[in-house]
Amino acid sequence: MIQRIAQTYERRPALVQEVVQEAAFALWRALPNFRGDSSIRTFVGRIAHNVCVSHVRKESKSQYDELPEAIPDPGPLLDDKTDQDLRREWLLAAVRELPLSLRPVVTLHLEGFSNTEIAEALALTANNVGVRLTRGRTLLKVRIEAKK
Repeated sequence: MIQRIAQTYERRPALVQEVVQEAAFALWRALPNFRGDSSIRTFVGRIAHNVCVSHVRKESKSQYDELPEAIPDPGPLLDDKTDQDLRREWLLAAVRELPLSLRPVVTLHLEGFSNTEIAEALALTANNVGVRLTRGRTLLKVRIEAKK
């Protein structure tokens, strides 16, 4: 789950692994403070999100001035990649292009979190999560329609 969350913030594999390691270390440090107010999954999601946001802030000062990556076409099978792999990569790239205010909500929703769990993880209200999720879905739908 941490890796999938990291991949929605960072596309470069080496930096994804760096973010995953940072999140694992942050989780290890924070675990003694877990009070059980939420599920462990929500706790992990919150920490992963916070580490990813810190990473984006740090990287935006130096390396995020480049053009956004093009979304790969989820077309026919290529050598060792399945159609499902290509679609997953396309969705990941599309989520990466969402505004930062919508990206964590959509990412956690795709991980199977409920609106309440997302609200707890991101310190938002459940209503705000619903609004952001609707906006995120709308933007993703526009991207899907544009690819057809």
